[in-house]
Formats: sequence, structure tokens, C-alpha cells
Amino acid sequence: MGEVGIDLTDRIPRVVTPDMVARASWVVTFGCLDRCPIGAEGKGEDWPLPGATGKTFAELREIRYELSKRIDDLIRRRCPPVETREKEHGVGVTGTTGVEALRQELRKTAKSRGTLTYGQLMKIMGISRGRPLFEAIAAVDRAEYSSGAPGFAAIIVRKDTGFPGGGFFCDDELPPSLRRPFSRAEDPKLSAAEMNYVKEAQRKIWAYYSDYVRS
Repeated sequence: MGEVGIDLTDRIPRVVTPDMVARASWVVTFGCLDRCPIGAEGKGEDWPLPGATGKTFAELREIRYELSKRIDDLIRRRCPPVETREKEHGVGVTGTTGVEALRQELRKTAKSRGTLTYGQLMKIMGISRGRPLFEAIAAVDRAEYSSGAPGFAAIIVRKDTGFPGGGFFCDDELPPSLRRPFSRAEDPKLSAAEMNYVKEAQRKIWAYYSDYVRS
């Protein structure tokens, strides 16, 4: 999980109690919905994913990827999009929440010549990694590109490496020599050329937002 910027070192597994199940709006189990936990009937679903015990790192990454896809799908099915939630509360996407909040946070980060991790971005948006995260970044960058700005993709980084994830290099706009196939989108290892490209892109972003104050 550290490879995708999620620190679990201080997380302690807990026993699921009937009270926890009763208070939950939805319950996800892993291969045991027919017999546990008590009270989950009618408000849950089962994901029969393989356990982690004895798995290689490659196998664990496959499990992580599948779990991420299932979580993203669950969020889409159970939670309305950010825009819908904002409309329901009388706030549009141009207000202080959602995509515009992320845009302003990224502008502030760029102006201070800093970076923002994927985990920090997810907390700001209240979304998970995967498709929702990609769409949020793309929406912000589209708004920036429309005004001639460089966007922010290069300063959104992994917590463990300080560089963007492998998916950054799957963009069609990258030089052909650096462009990755989608099969390598989950690979966090960067070549010297890739790191140099990111550093140069970050310098351009920082220079633009530090030297040119925009509304």
C-alpha cells in the first residue's frame, strides 16, 4: 500500500462487532456473506478476493488493483458524484467545494513551489484513487489548459517516491521515448529520463504560478 501513498503502519485490525454492522449503511465481506457478520443481511455484498497470506508482491499488487476497482465501482453505485452532492446542497462546482476547491489548493501548492500527494488530493475531494481520482485531476487540468496554464499533473506525487505514479507517463502528450503502455501504469519505478522530465515539468509549473499571480 505504501507504493500508492497509503501508510498502514499505525493501523490495527479490529474485530467487527454486531454494533458496528448495525450502524453501517453498507457492508462488504470477503467470501463469507452467507455466514458472517450477523446483521449484514440485506445491506451488503461479498467480494471473494484471494487472501494475502503467502502471496508474492506481484500477486499482492494484482489483489490491490482488483480491490481498488471494486471500491471505485462501489462508490459510483452507492454515492452520488461530487457535482450531484454540491447541487443537492445548493453549491455549484465553481464554488468552494469539489473540483474548484482542488484547483485552488493546487494553485496554492504550485505558487509555494510544493507538491501534493495523491492521498492529500483524495482527502480534499473525498474520493478514492482510480477513475474518480483521474477524472478530478483531468477536470482541473482542463480548466487550466483553457487559459494557457501548464496544469498540475507533475506536482501531484506519490508519498513514497515524491514523483507522479506510472500512469503519468501513459499520457499521449508525452514524448514518444517516454510514453508508457497502460500495462505499466502501476509501476512506480522511474528511469533517470522520466525523473528528469518530471523535474523539468515541475520547474515550469512552479515558475508559472510563482511569477504570474492569477485570480
